[in-house]
Amino acid sequence: MTIILALISAALMSSADMRALDAAIDSCNRDAALPVFTDEMRRRSAAATAAYEEQERISTERADLAARRLQVDLASEDGAKKDAAATQARSQRDLSRAQQALDDRQRALDDLRRLEAMRREAIDLKRQYFLLRCPAGKKER
Repeated sequence: MTIILALISAALMSSADMRALDAAIDSCNRDAALPVFTDEMRRRSAAATAAYEEQERISTERADLAARRLQVDLASEDGAKKDAAATQARSQRDLSRAQQALDDRQRALDDLRRLEAMRREAIDLKRQYFLLRCPAGKKER
């Protein structure tokens, strides 16, 4: 996992943090709830930028890999000699490993995007519930 994916993962709230936020909302604890809501746009912006940068790198690497695969395929069509056959096999294995690593990164990024979307939905619903349950001026229970 790249550093960017690790940063995105770290920015996601754990289910325990979500439950703690629910408890703060239930008790109208503004000191606990408001910082989560206040920081949300900055956190979303950072997560979106990190995901975009990782997707950009994956796309670039995917194009490079496709170009390398084409070169290997063209070389094999040019009538590879016996000693070149081993080199071709190594090249194919290397390409296969690189493709698998790229696919794994894409799946990890897609999983994080799904989690981020679910997190955003949950935070938005919790913010709406907080505003309905705890209008300004209402004291903590």
